[in-house]
Amino acid sequence: MAEAVTAGASPTACYADRAAHTPARIVAHSQVADSTFRIRLDCPAIAANAVPGQFAMVRIPDRNDPLLARPLAVYDTFAAGRYADFIYLVHGKFTTALKDMSVGDELVVWGPLGNGFDPPAVDHLVLVAGGIGQTALLALGRERLGGATYGSPGRVAPLARRVTLCWGARHAGMFGDVDDFRNAGIDVHLATLDGSTGRQGTVVDLLNDVLGDDGESLRVACCGPEPMMAAVTRWAQSRHVVCDVSLEAPMACGIGICFTCVAKVRDAEGTWDYRRTCVEGPVFDGSTIEW
Repeated sequence: MAEAVTAGASPTACYADRAAHTPARIVAHSQVADSTFRIRLDCPAIAANAVPGQFAMVRIPDRNDPLLARPLAVYDTFAAGRYADFIYLVHGKFTTALKDMSVGDELVVWGPLGNGFDPPAVDHLVLVAGGIGQTALLALGRERLGGATYGSPGRVAPLARRVTLCWGARHAGMFGDVDDFRNAGIDVHLATLDGSTGRQGTVVDLLNDVLGDDGESLRVACCGPEPMMAAVTRWAQSRHVVCDVSLEAPMACGIGICFTCVAKVRDAEGTWDYRRTCVEGPVFDGSTIEW
C-alpha cells in the first residue's frame, strides 16, 4: 500500500491494480445528521482490503442521470471485512437519488482506491475534521489505538499513546455518530460557528484550546473543506508539526485517466506540478499543497 507523502517528496502513485468492480447490496441506510446519511454495503472485495483514508467510486446502476460514479471515503468496515460503511452529505443529483435507495437495493462500487493514511509512529495523533471530513478519519483513529486492523493481509500499524478528534461544523445538527469516535477511545472535542455545541469558533480555535505544549510527538491528519484544511496546515506548520490532508477533489474516473481531480503539489525544489488526487492522493502532506 502506498505511503502518504512526506515533506519535500513526490507523492507515490497508488493505481487501481487491486481494486474490485462489484455489485454491492445495501444492508443498512439511515440519516445520522442534517442532510447526512450513513450507508452500509455488502462488498467484501472492498471492505477486506481497504485501509484508512482510501475511498471507493459508487454508482447507481441502470441510470444515466447521474451517469458517473462518485467518490465516497470508506468510513469503517465490519463483520470480518464483509461490510463497508460510507457517510455522505446530500448535495447534488447523485446523493439526492442515493438517499432514496432502500435496504436490499444494489449499487455498483469500485475500490479501494487512493493511497490512504500511513503516518509513522507518534505519541499523539490529532484528527481534525470539518463538515463531514470525519468520514476519512474514524478507521485511522481505531487502527492507531489498536482497536482494529485494516487491509489484506492486515497491516501492522504503529500505535499512538492517544488520539484526539477536533471536529468543527456550522451548527450542532451537523454532527453525526460522534459516539463512534468516543467508543473507539478517541478524545472528542467539538466546535460550532454558531456556538450551539462545544466551543464557539473554528476548528483552529479548538486546536488552540485543546493542544498544549506537553512534549509529546504530534502529527495531524485532516479532512474537510479546502479553506479549513489550508488553515489547519498553516497552524501545524507554525508548530513544526506534519499535517497530512485528505483532499476532497471532484473525481470522474477514480483511476487517474481523466485528470479532473488534479491538485497543485510542490516538489523538493519548491516548484509545483499537478498531481492526481485519485492516484497520488487523496492523502498529501499539507505543506506541499499550493492552497
